Amino acid sequence: MSHPLVIVVTMKTETCRHIPIEVAGIEIISCDDCGDVAWYRSGEWLDPAEGMAELFGQYDLVGRLDSLSAPAPEVLLYRPPNRKWRSHLEAFPKHVWLEVAPDLWLSHDEEHLLLAPANPIHLENLTRGA
Repeated sequence: MSHPLVIVVTMKTETCRHIPIEVAGIEIISCDDCGDVAWYRSGEWLDPAEGMAELFGQYDLVGRLDSLSAPAPEVLLYRPPNRKWRSHLEAFPKHVWLEVAPDLWLSHDEEHLLLAPANPIHLENLTRGA
């Protein structure tokens, strides 16, 4: 009988050590020093879009902000539905823009999720029906 291989991902660079933080069954590596973001489930790579949907799919879009220091022309402001969902933000450093998926940047202030889609298709998908 074989046992499944479980991989614990711990990466280390010269300036930082990356240890996954588990949130809602997803392991996330997010580093404000080097900007690395990686998504895993049970030690296996997870598509960033799937991880974002699972962690933040219940958040409500509450507005758009001008991009003052964001890496995209517009910023979308989201509010979690409750305290449990707000805790998902703890996997990411606050007040830092991280590229969580190609052309999609994330930041937060502990209360709100900020997404800065650099690709117009991402912007359209994130605001459709809102």
